Amino acid sequence: MKFFLSCALIFLFSFYSFSQKTYKYPEVSKGSFVDTYFGESIEDPYQWMENPADPRLEEWLAEEQRLTNKQGNKYLHRWTLRSQLGSMYYDTRVSEKETYQKQADSLKTKYQYKYRRSSSKRSADLLYRLRGQKNYKSLINIKDFRKNKDDNVSIVDEYLNEDFDLIAVEISHNGSDWHEIYFFDLLTGKLFDEKLENFRATSNLIWKERDVIYDAYEKAIEGRELLDKAKGQKLFYHKLGTKQSEDTMIYENPDLTGTNLFSYFELNDKVFFRHFYNVRGKSYKALSVAYINPESIFLSKFLLYPDSKKIYVKVELLEGDNVILSTNWDSGNGRVLQADITQLNKVIELIPEYDSRLTNVNKLGKGKIACIYSDNGKNMVLIFDMEGKLLRTIDFPEGKEVKNFYENNDSATHTDFSLSSFFHPKIWYQLSLSDLTFKPAQVISVPYDAEKLETRYVKYKSKDGTEIPMYITCAKETVLDGNNPTLIYGYGGYGTTIVPSFNESLTLWLLHGGVYAVPNIRGGGANGSEWSLAGRRLNKQNTIDDFIAAAEYLVEEKYTNSNKLAISGGSHGALIVGAAITQRPELFKAAIAEAGPYDMLRMENFTVGSVNTNISEYGVTSNELDYKNLKSYSPLHNIKEGVKYPNLLLITGAADDRVPPLHSYKFLATLQEKASKESLFLMHVIEGSGHGGALNSKDFTEKLIHKYSFLFDQLDVDM
Repeated sequence: MKFFLSCALIFLFSFYSFSQKTYKYPEVSKGSFVDTYFGESIEDPYQWMENPADPRLEEWLAEEQRLTNKQGNKYLHRWTLRSQLGSMYYDTRVSEKETYQKQADSLKTKYQYKYRRSSSKRSADLLYRLRGQKNYKSLINIKDFRKNKDDNVSIVDEYLNEDFDLIAVEISHNGSDWHEIYFFDLLTGKLFDEKLENFRATSNLIWKERDVIYDAYEKAIEGRELLDKAKGQKLFYHKLGTKQSEDTMIYENPDLTGTNLFSYFELNDKVFFRHFYNVRGKSYKALSVAYINPESIFLSKFLLYPDSKKIYVKVELLEGDNVILSTNWDSGNGRVLQADITQLNKVIELIPEYDSRLTNVNKLGKGKIACIYSDNGKNMVLIFDMEGKLLRTIDFPEGKEVKNFYENNDSATHTDFSLSSFFHPKIWYQLSLSDLTFKPAQVISVPYDAEKLETRYVKYKSKDGTEIPMYITCAKETVLDGNNPTLIYGYGGYGTTIVPSFNESLTLWLLHGGVYAVPNIRGGGANGSEWSLAGRRLNKQNTIDDFIAAAEYLVEEKYTNSNKLAISGGSHGALIVGAAITQRPELFKAAIAEAGPYDMLRMENFTVGSVNTNISEYGVTSNELDYKNLKSYSPLHNIKEGVKYPNLLLITGAADDRVPPLHSYKFLATLQEKASKESLFLMHVIEGSGHGGALNSKDFTEKLIHKYSFLFDQLDVDM
């Protein structure tokens, strides 16, 4: 009897050991780095990973990628997944209806452009033709602009000058926020000799006949492009055909640290400037009209308003000497003002604040304004004349997002707008600008029955009792038995609202019985400016609590359970994912975090971490309250020994100079060192890619395969 019992115990122990699978991770060096904040010492053994040139890093990254590839290759249905994703992306079609009224020839552009991929390993080339010509001609062959064979070049923007048959093309290397400008003669296709450097993703360029104005920064120190903040913003006047070194500096940002930036844009042939202005030692924000010549600039201020993080003022359209502004100044939900650009602070209210949140104000042909409002998951468009008289109200269904509802040309008789959702691409409609009626303009064809899917708009309570809105998209026949594979996507930062938009890969997730939930947590802009502030800086924990509460709601309402629940997010959303898994590890089975900041104590040391926008969002460690708050939720600093955290896939761009990949490296190494070895921690690094993700179709496909192989495998979803 004792022998039998001993054998049974051995069998059970062996079975238990087998079922509790553990993972062996690559060995990695540790250092003795220590940072001190307000008398508190913080060890940072992987701080050496902040140096992209450290020779130890390349070997460790290669081993980590091999581990990720090995795990991914174990997924039995990987090739089925690849095929189904291909079908989703390539079998979605949009066709015009026969009744669609074409745009008048007089409103069409002089030139036509299209992109063509010559290789899956490169971004698309740019082609063009004079409208009416039969064949397109090559303008930019991407491979001709590479610095080396591994350089991943992409076209970021084009600045067209049809009056003089010129175009300026903005390009980026490896997804960097540092850009270059090249000039072309469209009559000949010739590339001009000069180029503009030290241009940033936030920079702008405006044509002045055959010349341009642009803003640029001090040249980055070689080897520090992915680490240092851009400083020394200046506005230059460039004469085409001359060297950049000969350009005239016509305006210099008074903030030499790169913390606060100026911005500018063109509207109706006028250049508007947004900048800071000091009066008797007090700082204001200013809107000005800029009068520019090759030697200087004169800023004629027409609006001064408080220099407050709570207030935004946007220039929307210009009618004569009157500019239309959207703002939350003295109005939480937003309102529309009219200002005289020839006089300082001569402002009247054109459209008052309503009980729904104002999201967009657009020109709608001649003499009309379209205001788009959001209320309880629905969009509503109110169309006004220039005196603020309401002409028409259009209500749209729950879970749909109105886009492209504008028309900038006064001569247009019709315009197009679209409706998007989480499970179908944009459906286009044509709007008559005379009687404001609309009809379908296109027919979509998708490789699935979109009518079987739906989006539900719900509200749930967060930790402090605040009601949080959330979109839940799933099959109409989804049974709430607590066993549905569920993915929650979060962002919750910078006042950004996540709205219904189509994604082919996420739709495939829905077709396999998945539930997709998008909570509009505090820190975003779903309920106006106060909602954003309630998740900012010292209130950042509210954002995390809201995200965690979304998961709890989905479990309580029987959508899913913790073993069938995954979370994902990118950039700020990845921070929230990192904080959620370190604060409530038992609540989730898996997580996917892309391009996120995880070391919140050192974030301000790199690139844009200490610009005004990010200081407002997170704070700075030189402030004791900020420091304690940042440390309280910083994912890197809240990893505990031996804890079984959710299985995690980190995705980052090797050349990301907005949120440097060092955050992902340090977070991964710390998790693999400290956490339970029963947890799986993987990382996929996209070479030649910045903060925006994959730049060519090969890298994009591989990223999707890694992401969804992991997700389907972790939540045990059958193909």
